[in-house]
Amino acid sequence: MKRSHQQLSQSLSILFGAVPFAFALVRAVRTGHDLRYLWVALAALLGAAIAMAMRESRPTRTVVGLGLTAFVLATLLGMAMALFLGTQLGPGVMVVGSGVGCCLAASCVLYALAHGRNI
Repeated sequence: MKRSHQQLSQSLSILFGAVPFAFALVRAVRTGHDLRYLWVALAALLGAAIAMAMRESRPTRTVVGLGLTAFVLATLLGMAMALFLGTQLGPGVMVVGSGVGCCLAASCVLYALAHGRNI
């Protein structure tokens, strides 16, 4: 991959990874006190980090496998945190959890592509 494509993938990876935290910041500022989205984003980030660590231990996985693993783990941990914070399971929790999971999964995939990991 050319250097400019690597830099673009790296930049997009950072951008996608920052989106859940940007939404959490907007929510905190608008409400003045609601930090639940921040905790959900942090829990989902832990899920994505676990997926990346699993990839390092088994480098034969494809980028698609990494994306799916990161999405599932980030979504499940994000939703678990929301439920832990007292939210009831419903469509809203699922939409927020899957949105955060999707952003972090895209970030993992773009990072892997930028660093020339197996495709």
